[in-house]
Formats: sequence, structure tokens, C-alpha cells
Amino acid sequence: MKPNFLKDLVIMGILVSVTAFTACDNKPDDAKEAAEEVNEEVIDTRKGEKDAQFLVDAADINLMEVHMGRMASTSATMPEVKDFGKKMETAHQKAYDELAALAAAKNITIPSTASEDVMKEHQNLTEKTGYDFDREFCDDMVDGHQKAINKFEEAAEDCEDPEIKAWAAKMLPDLRAHLDEAKVLKERVKDMK
Repeated sequence: MKPNFLKDLVIMGILVSVTAFTACDNKPDDAKEAAEEVNEEVIDTRKGEKDAQFLVDAADINLMEVHMGRMASTSATMPEVKDFGKKMETAHQKAYDELAALAAAKNITIPSTASEDVMKEHQNLTEKTGYDFDREFCDDMVDGHQKAINKFEEAAEDCEDPEIKAWAAKMLPDLRAHLDEAKVLKERVKDMK
């Protein structure tokens, strides 16, 4: 009986090791997905799920704007586009920092890096140079801010937590100003060669 016992023990050890390794490997690589999973475990799904999802999405938006702004501040051709990129980096970093403090106070996990989906969406920007970069950046800024405004307007109306609702409403004037500025820059860079 001893040989079988040892054989069974070795097989059990292998199974436990494989199971443990597999369990450790099931965590998502994407910071946004990881934050969503943590929030699902912590938040009562009947209450607060929409608020948590908004904070996760808002963090993703701000992180992407910081990333794109940083790229524009160094890679853009037109000085106005470089300045706007720096402004986006600074403004959206400040917004992210406020959001992070609010999320922490509400025990909601947010991502610390932009999601893979958002990064892929703007991948073609990294391949552009010169005025093509400026045009693509301005297009992305107009499109991104329009989407952000829609999401923040919805949150300002529908979020359950009054502080989250108020923060979303507070951010709207800045987002609208960014959109207006991006539209002006988009027109200026449109015909540049």
C-alpha cells in the first residue's frame, strides 16, 4: 500500500499546485477590469453599482486624457496644440486626484492606469507625426470630451450618492470648456500642411 499512497500523495500535491497557480493567474491584467471586479465583491449590487461604475469610467477617462495630453505636449507641431496638451494633462490629473480621494472615501476601487480598450482606441495617435498628429489629437479631444460630457451629465442626474452626483456636476463646466477649445483647435489645424 505504501507505493500507491506515495503516488497518490505526489498526484495530490501536483493538483494542488496547479490549482493554486491557476487561481493566481485569473486576475485581469487591465486596471479598469480589476477595479470593477473588486467593486463587485464589495458593493451591494442593488445599491451603489451605478455610482461605482461611473467612478471607474471617470477614472479611465481622466487617465487617458492625462496620457494623451502628455503626448501632445511633447509631440504636437503647433504651439497651441502643445499648450492644450499640457493643459489637458494638468487639468485631468487634478480631476483624477479629486476622484481618487472621493472614491477612497466611498470605499470604491478605481483604476490607476488607463484601460487597454481606451489605449487601443488611441493607438493610431502614437503612429502620427507633424500636423497629422495635431489633427488626430484634436479629433480625439473633441470626440473624447463629447463622450465624457454625456457620461458626466448622466451621472449628475442618476447617481445615488449625493457627493458623487455633485462631483460629476462640478466637472461639467470644465469638460465643456475643454470641448470648446478642442473644437477651435480642430478647425485651426484642419488645413495645416
